[in-house]
Amino acid sequence: MGAGIAGAGVARDAALRGLRVLVVEARDLAFGTSSRSSRLIHGGVRYLEQGELGLVYEALRERRLLYKIAGHIVQPARFLFPAYRGDRLPLWKLRIGLSLYDALSLYRSHGHRVLRPAAAHALEPLLREEGLRGAVTYEDAVTDDARLTLATLQDARRHGAQVLTYAPVVAIRREGEVQVVELDGGLRVQARAVVVAAGPWTSERLLGVAGAHLLALSRGIHLVLRATDVPVRQPLVVQAQQERRILFVVPWGARTYLGTTDTAYVGDPAASGVTAADTDELFALIGKVLPRAVLGRDRIVSAWSGVRPLVRDEHAASGDPTAEISRSHRILETAEGVIAVVGGKLTTYRSMAEETVDRVVRRLRQRGQLPAGIGRCQTHRHPLVAGLPLSAEELQDPRMGDLAQRHGPLARQLYSQIQADPRLGARIIDDLPYCWAEVEHAIRHEGAVHLEDVMRRRIPLALTDEGLGARVAREVATRLVTAWGGSAADIEAELQRYREAMVVETGRTLGPC
Repeated sequence: MGAGIAGAGVARDAALRGLRVLVVEARDLAFGTSSRSSRLIHGGVRYLEQGELGLVYEALRERRLLYKIAGHIVQPARFLFPAYRGDRLPLWKLRIGLSLYDALSLYRSHGHRVLRPAAAHALEPLLREEGLRGAVTYEDAVTDDARLTLATLQDARRHGAQVLTYAPVVAIRREGEVQVVELDGGLRVQARAVVVAAGPWTSERLLGVAGAHLLALSRGIHLVLRATDVPVRQPLVVQAQQERRILFVVPWGARTYLGTTDTAYVGDPAASGVTAADTDELFALIGKVLPRAVLGRDRIVSAWSGVRPLVRDEHAASGDPTAEISRSHRILETAEGVIAVVGGKLTTYRSMAEETVDRVVRRLRQRGQLPAGIGRCQTHRHPLVAGLPLSAEELQDPRMGDLAQRHGPLARQLYSQIQADPRLGARIIDDLPYCWAEVEHAIRHEGAVHLEDVMRRRIPLALTDEGLGARVAREVATRLVTAWGGSAADIEAELQRYREAMVVETGRTLGPC
């Protein structure tokens, strides 16, 4: 249960092994944490300081595998990590840490470099010169978290998995030799095994006693600004002085995003939003390092807020900062035989899924319920998007090259549709790369049910357009509702639903649609 990145990974792994799989999700795929992360695939430099070498090694191994199976959407980048006088991590510590980082990657990525202050400033002119001691550059990767989740689930579907969104689970119980999952509306699903991958919604309601006091929730927010206001040349790492956490400034086409905060959260993860205090905190921290960046509430294009599900350490004090809690995952099994995977990182989702499905297979074998022909994990061998990689000649076409960054080999299909109907190649918003063919593809092939699904997770107009997509929301809603035979009233309902979602997540009111 759960169509975030963890549930998607479990579904794909199980389907590739030959198991029959049904994914049920209370809302849309990637609705929660999996579309509200820092959009990075990284080893976690700061986890070295916490002594979590195993986690860093695993994450760097998984980063390398994602380059292989999802190279269109997991792209390497050189990160710049400056050090200033008075920083908690001085330059010499960064140099030692990144040397260890290189070793844990088995030297299979471009190694780090140490830069003197003048070289660091030449590489990133926005950096504050006063107190700059130098910088290190190193390799990690950027991604689109929602589309990575979508591609993972789509590959699970290609291998036989079924996906049911907007189907909240009411109860899970064991009846004899099977697990029964009761959905809202009365539908009952019988299964030999149930895996709960509900992220921050993991709870006692789903897992019984095993789910009580299991998680500590941490809220993180990100702000999106115009690239002209924060024109960084590469992803930038910023130390939060006096705290053991770091922030990122990441270029994103015509935009730049900043994040993240790390504060304890209590309440419904779906209601997490961006407050004025969050904004002021981020601007203050980033402004110390980038004094010439244009930072202000009136410069914000959009924002997002997400809740991380962190597994509590039973020995930790309840008041410990969430930044100190490990990002490692845990797999547990309830007295009724329900298996749950909790915690973890976006980067390590594939290995988390492998471990989880291994547990499922062992339990089925022990109970004599394992179907014949079930093999071992294959997720590291097969690309997420089927088809031959696009050739250098194909990528010379600007439209094809742009589509390939989001769709991989499926870009050929969209490109053919544009050639047949050039209107589909028109940009939805002039200064953003997304085109109308992608809207049609999202509606007809990517499981979008509501306007928010298209505008927030299939195509990130809600995060990148200065008007949160208001100028085109009616047209997108009309295409969506028309595709499933709805009425004019349904279009208005979709627009209202989208307005409400934007207020909750960004704190901003949508303009006229």
